[in-house]
This record gives sequence, structure tokens and C-alpha cells, in this order.
Amino acid sequence: MWKEILPKLYRNPLGLLQRAIYKGLIAPFKYAQGHDYQAQRYWQDRFLKYGPTLQAVGDEGLSESENAQEYAQAYNTLIQLCWQEQIDLAQSQVLEIGCGSGFYTQLFHDQGVKDYVGIDITNVLFSSLQTKFPTYHFIQQDVTTQLIKVEPQFDLVIMIDVIEHIVTPEKLTLALQNLQRCLKPAGVLMLCPIMPKHQKRLFYLHFWTLEDIKMAFSENYLFRPLVSFRQHHLLVIKNSYHRQPG
Repeated sequence: MWKEILPKLYRNPLGLLQRAIYKGLIAPFKYAQGHDYQAQRYWQDRFLKYGPTLQAVGDEGLSESENAQEYAQAYNTLIQLCWQEQIDLAQSQVLEIGCGSGFYTQLFHDQGVKDYVGIDITNVLFSSLQTKFPTYHFIQQDVTTQLIKVEPQFDLVIMIDVIEHIVTPEKLTLALQNLQRCLKPAGVLMLCPIMPKHQKRLFYLHFWTLEDIKMAFSENYLFRPLVSFRQHHLLVIKNSYHRQPG
């Protein structure tokens, strides 16, 4: 934690203090709801504040250019992982949970993905995304409370920088079960961040471990070794279920 905080403290102590007061005192009063929070309202307000920028979905304590440097590394890592898993993106059906401002949407577009669905808890940025990617499909939905209503199943499902904003075990389990329904046999799911310790830090931030994730999956799923991804780790899970002929 201090490794992330100290550079921000040195660079902009007043800004760090203001965010700490807001997220520690003001925002919980506005959004917290028992052990949970009003996620749709929180992210709608945040996206309205930052618009289609990386600060909307990334680290508010970093500038747009600093976020861009981190995301550039993530871009290359994700492409490498797809190559390792033998995913032909140009021929794959891709589902992204938490498409946000469209960083990974752009990645998939760059890689020739034709069949893409992006789901987000708020539709604030959908207009700009639909204009930029007119052949892609965007759906407003909370995957922690509603069944994903898209067909057919997908070759690749990603949920990056979303699970840490699911703050109750019940909603995490529902979300992961929801994603499993969307995977084809031999389909691949990518989740990030996976943390070393189970910990709720802020009203909208809960860190989940590999063991937390595994509890929601059956033996039909293969878990790859964790991969360094931005400042944390990404998990690749493969559906090893094969339908019997006949």
C-alpha cells in the first residue's frame, strides 16, 4: 500500500489529502449502504466527472499520461496472454465486463475482433463508445445482481479492474457464476486484480485472493499461474469442460 501512496504524497500532498477526506468521510456518507454501496450511482458520478479518460477507470491519483503508461504495459500483456492461450482474436467472440471508457475495447478493435459485447454498470459513456465502435454491442447491467442475457457463449471473457469493486462475498460469487455461464467449452476467462490478502479497504474497494476466486469454480476449470499485470496480478481461467458427442 505504501509503495503506491508515497509517490503520490511526494508529488501532490494536497491532492492526496483531499481524495483521502472524500473517500474516507464524504463518499461513504453519500454511497455506502450497510456492508455494500450504491455501485451504479458511484460509477455514474465518477464517469460524469472524468468522462472518457483513463482516470475514470484507473488511478485517480495519477495523471492521464501516467495512467496511460501503466495501461500500455497492460495492453501488451493481455495480447501476449491471448497468444499463449491460442486465442485467435479476429475469430473470437469476446465479452468484457466493465468496459468503462473503452481502453480494452480499443485493444480488441485493434486486434481485429469483430464480435464484441461490452457490459458496464452505467451507460454514461456508451454514446461515445458506440460512435467510436459502431459494430460493437454495449449493455448496461449489474452482473452481481442480474443474469447476463447475451447469446451465444464467448471464447474470451475479461473482467479487469472490476472485482475489487465488488465488496461482498455474495455478490462476488454471483458475478463469477454469471461469467461461467458465458464461457464456451475451452473458453478463457481473465480476471484482475488478484491480491495476496483478503481485505476490505474502502467502502467501494475489497481485495480478493486466489482462494476467494477458486471457491466459485468447479473442477472443470483450469487455473493458470498468476501473471503480473499493472501493479497487481491477473488470473487466467480456462473452461476444460467438453460436451460429449451424441
